[in-house]
Amino acid sequence: MPTGPNDYAQHAANAFNRRDVEALLALVSEDFTYLDGAGIQVGREAMRQRETALFEAFPDAHVILNPFAVGVDRLALTAMLSGTFAAPLVLPDRVLAPHGRFIAVHYAAHFTFKGGLAIHQEVFFDSAVLMPSAESSEG
Repeated sequence: MPTGPNDYAQHAANAFNRRDVEALLALVSEDFTYLDGAGIQVGREAMRQRETALFEAFPDAHVILNPFAVGVDRLALTAMLSGTFAAPLVLPDRVLAPHGRFIAVHYAAHFTFKGGLAIHQEVFFDSAVLMPSAESSEG
């Protein structure tokens, strides 16, 4: 389902909020690359694993995407992912233990498109919100 940068945010947010991994995968190329502070992941299967892990860790996850710059083959947006960190978050290099609190993670993402599909995404966020707070470890 090629959408391009103009419609990507709305389609992706709707699919994420419905927990529709197949609809999310239809928005990206086979060799889609995802880059964040933890490293790089390549391909739709890596995306499937990442999104499934988020849905499992945050069963009430909800995302709001706000595009602010759209070009012929580029998209920049800010977003907020919120939900209760209720189960372990399985990442490619480690597993984060849940702390049971509701969180809101603000992040920025930049996308590149080709043929109407996202081919690259870079995400910038503060991962400290996923860590247990000092007050929860006291006592």
